[in-house]
Amino acid sequence: MAWAYWGLALFLRNSGCLLLTVSLLAACHRDETPSSTTAHPHYQLGNAWHGARGWFYPHEQFTYRATGIATREVRMTDRLTADGEEWSANSMTGAHQTLQLPAIVTVRNLQNGRIVTIRLNARGPDSPGRIIAISPKAADLLGMTSDTPVEIIEDEAASHQLAESLNGAPAGDVQKAPVGEVQAESLSDGSKQTFGNSLLPAQAVTASLAALPVTWQQSMSGPSGLYVLLGLFSGHAAAQQVALRCGGQVVRAYDGAGLDWKVRSGPYGDVAQADAALDQTHTCGVDGARIIVE
Repeated sequence: MAWAYWGLALFLRNSGCLLLTVSLLAACHRDETPSSTTAHPHYQLGNAWHGARGWFYPHEQFTYRATGIATREVRMTDRLTADGEEWSANSMTGAHQTLQLPAIVTVRNLQNGRIVTIRLNARGPDSPGRIIAISPKAADLLGMTSDTPVEIIEDEAASHQLAESLNGAPAGDVQKAPVGEVQAESLSDGSKQTFGNSLLPAQAVTASLAALPVTWQQSMSGPSGLYVLLGLFSGHAAAQQVALRCGGQVVRAYDGAGLDWKVRSGPYGDVAQADAALDQTHTCGVDGARIIVE
């Protein structure tokens, strides 16, 4: 194989193309370089990131509650998740676009009422039409055969506990403090005294996250109406303007944060129709629209 590459390089050099060959071989070398796969669970918020049709802005939120469309996680090329866990298709985990990681949430399949508890540990999905990506095992327990309407409720106490107990960054190489003995010399008579060193080696903070039970519970199904949420507003007049521009309806939001009005379009007959309506929201100047279930 080495002789083949050498012959190719000579041929391309004579043709004035040696630079391309060097770049190609360098690219192959980068692909073969192994990345770090040592698990190091830690608290992660992260910077804004760009999805398929816009930006997502991670932020702390411990009382999160929302509805939308769930999808299955696909096998990750990187073995480590955003918060440093080792990804597994058989774990009770998932990905979220903006919540702090890790976070504990319950996910209810609104079609059959099944509920699972999962730990969010990755970023995604990248489509605004999907609110959460669920590991294959959790999706199987929920009875998901395709992208599915769900309700997500965060466990505030459990999520707070994780945020407070985990290190805020991946554990790296830490320089150790000097160890051994310390000698003190008297300035008056020159006598010396030896003390044990009270400085201990600095330790990197490590943590492990226990696997969540692979179980599901049964609850009520519904609601089932698919809508596109065009925005939340504090004033009715502003909401009405967006509704007129985008063909939506203004309804009470009961957001609890002063955003008392929301504009939504729908209902839609199925997920495909809701996806199509979401794709059209940019034509009326709306950013950040998403699919909800009510």
